[in-house]
Amino acid sequence: MGFAAHADIRDVRVVGDGAPTRITVWSDISQEAQAFLAESGGQRSLILPLSGESSAKVGTGTGGIEGWALSGGRLSFSLDRPLVVSRVLSLPPTGSEPAWRIIIDLQTVSAARFGSMARRDMQRLARAESDARKATMSMAAAEITPAEPLRPRERRGNGKYVIVVDAGHGGKDPGTRSARGLLERDVTLKASLYLKEILEKDPRYLVRLTRDNDKFIELEDRVTLARNWGADLFISLHADAAGSPDVSGASVYTISERGERRIDKEADKNNWKIPIETSGSRVVGSILEDLVKRETKSHSAAFAEDLLPELAAAGPVLRGTHRNAGFYVLLAPDVPAVLLEMGFLTNAEDARRLQSEAGRAKSMQAVKRGIDKFFDRQEILVASD
Repeated sequence: MGFAAHADIRDVRVVGDGAPTRITVWSDISQEAQAFLAESGGQRSLILPLSGESSAKVGTGTGGIEGWALSGGRLSFSLDRPLVVSRVLSLPPTGSEPAWRIIIDLQTVSAARFGSMARRDMQRLARAESDARKATMSMAAAEITPAEPLRPRERRGNGKYVIVVDAGHGGKDPGTRSARGLLERDVTLKASLYLKEILEKDPRYLVRLTRDNDKFIELEDRVTLARNWGADLFISLHADAAGSPDVSGASVYTISERGERRIDKEADKNNWKIPIETSGSRVVGSILEDLVKRETKSHSAAFAEDLLPELAAAGPVLRGTHRNAGFYVLLAPDVPAVLLEMGFLTNAEDARRLQSEAGRAKSMQAVKRGIDKFFDRQEILVASD
């Protein structure tokens, strides 16, 4: 189970039955031996951050590993059972083995132990990738002519955080409908108006709405508006539907890997240019754009994780609450974005909650607390730099 290619990663092989399972990775260059567990949306995985450029590849696995994918500086292994790392080694080339090797040994554990270790590892991975981005940015910045420094997008909130709230659907697009005729377009509009009201009581925030009445806005126009307004955060509000009336609870979506692959195409189509100006090489510009996109994805996921416990405290949440999808409104290359499904209109209790003023207030106040937590953390990070 592996591949051989003219790339920094030569081969990936998986052997074993879970007690233990061994992963071996062959690389043209030295790699730091770090492996991180992750769990999101009910999916377990093992992530190996990599140095160097490698072609995207996929492969199958065994012994608790369903398969693996190499993409975007990450080697990710999809797990079909809870496994933890018992040992990870980085071995230099030898006379009989000309490539660098990373060896990862895995053991089967309980779901509870995996979950605990995954929560810790996801925080460690975020820090490691942040440090790597800073190092790459420093190297790229060294190639930029001082006369033309990297200029970030101009902030347009007069020193305030610009929050764009998008009421899903509208006008000719009613969205889903409850058994009693409640329309998603009306639920999302009322929620967005209330969220704007409570956010603007906080002097830190300037709030923009993609729509403030029952009108239809094209999806690409919603993203364009957010970018034109210099959004620091984009929140698209929706209400879900399910085949069973028993399904209930809120959920939060951030961009999926499949969705990421659409970003460049839609950015070119809609002229969503990341405002980076440099007299350096095209490679440097590409690196900086990639850093912006990765930082945007990281911030989106961080906000989702800040939001989830607040939603859980305010009402029911769906199992696997943080999910990934390729929704169009999540495709901005430089605006952190989430899509919030506030509940299911196909569930009678959720529909009553979303229709009532008290239920709407409780849900949107939870969103406000999540936003506060996200920007509080950003301010701490800026202060510590």
